Amino acid sequence: MLTGCYTEFFQSRSGVYYRMKFWLLRRNSFFYLILAAFVVMVFVEWPLLNSAYKGKEKDFNDKLFLVAPFIQETLVKDTVAMNALTSDSAVIDFVRTHLTKQADSFFVQNNIPVGYVYAVGKLADTKEYYNGKSRFRINPNLIWSSDPSENKGLADTRLAVSHIGPKNADVYYVKIFLPSKPAFLFKQLLPLVILSGISILLLFVCFLILISIIRKQSALALAKEDFINNMTHELKTPLFTISIASKMLAAQEPIRQNEKYVSYIESIQEETARLTQLVDKVLETSALDTEQMQLDKKQVDLHLAIRAAVKSFDLIRKEQGASIEFYPTALIHMINGDETHINAAIRSLLDNAFKYSKEPAQITITTTNQGKNIQLSIADKGIGIDLETKHQLFDRFFRGHTGNLHDVKGYGIGLSYVKAIVEAHGGSISVKSKVGEGSEFILILPYSYGDR
Repeated sequence: MLTGCYTEFFQSRSGVYYRMKFWLLRRNSFFYLILAAFVVMVFVEWPLLNSAYKGKEKDFNDKLFLVAPFIQETLVKDTVAMNALTSDSAVIDFVRTHLTKQADSFFVQNNIPVGYVYAVGKLADTKEYYNGKSRFRINPNLIWSSDPSENKGLADTRLAVSHIGPKNADVYYVKIFLPSKPAFLFKQLLPLVILSGISILLLFVCFLILISIIRKQSALALAKEDFINNMTHELKTPLFTISIASKMLAAQEPIRQNEKYVSYIESIQEETARLTQLVDKVLETSALDTEQMQLDKKQVDLHLAIRAAVKSFDLIRKEQGASIEFYPTALIHMINGDETHINAAIRSLLDNAFKYSKEPAQITITTTNQGKNIQLSIADKGIGIDLETKHQLFDRFFRGHTGNLHDVKGYGIGLSYVKAIVEAHGGSISVKSKVGEGSEFILILPYSYGDR
């Protein structure tokens, strides 16, 4: 489902999709993209695991330091044994005999690992005063340890049982260190580590699948582009031949004298011209997608371009009794663009307004200035566009439902061509529509800085 959503995302935004496809087909870029994604996923998971480990460690230490006073209380409550601890050897023997029994019992009861080491040290003979009160200063030098290899950990640990020994004599302390604590905490976190590892692996696999799908889609898109380009180029030659042949036939005297033949020739010429225009539009749209088209930009008066486009529909307007109202309210209406393509884009929008309107069509054209842009609005009172169709309206070869208008002809490339032209000029296009009430196409184009 995840890969399907992402594939639809790339396909629905053809501009980004077509720009990415060439880059993703390069093997080096593909490899480094996967590597970068894997590193990012690891860096995202690592702080989460580290935070979980620190939380477990804090809980463990809190439990450990709560156990220490109970061990101390149990050891020192035997006053007879305490008074007998008059030498280092006696203290060491006492700790070796009694500590492990008490510590093991408390550790097991509190779910603490019993794999610990311990050491005996002597409190300093001198006292230091802190806030007016005397206290013993711990001598860091240990006099004995159960495992000398762990002396550094024993010296650093703060877990200690102190004040062991008789009154008015040397006082000893016992330090306890758990070298297996990291392994114990890691064991408790093992389910979370495994789950995180599986999540990273699944995300990585999904990413690989996604990239593989994108590469396949890119290859298919390239094949489709090649097919469209080859097909349209191949069609231009026979269309040109048909056009020349029909003109030559129309010039023949026997043909000119026969009205039926004249009507046939005119039909051939009209359809040939329409098909030629369609092929040219497909080629232009394909060239825009692959960024091969060179726009011949110059100063274009958008108001003049609109009037020229409106004039080209005079015949159909008169036949339908349609109305086209133009409100040129923009004070700045010069743009830097390709006049041919701008005219074609406006004509395509007007053509759609006529096609998808119940006769007679009512079309309103308005221009306004907004900031550093000129806004062109072409609104009609046609059949409107539903929400589902609106999302795919500018996709190439997509045709929306025409309701009761069954005679609408087209190939679904007009609006995709308009969108490509507008974006190639640094602008944007959007649509507002309501079913049964009509549609409004809004073009935003940057005006020419020379017209200020």
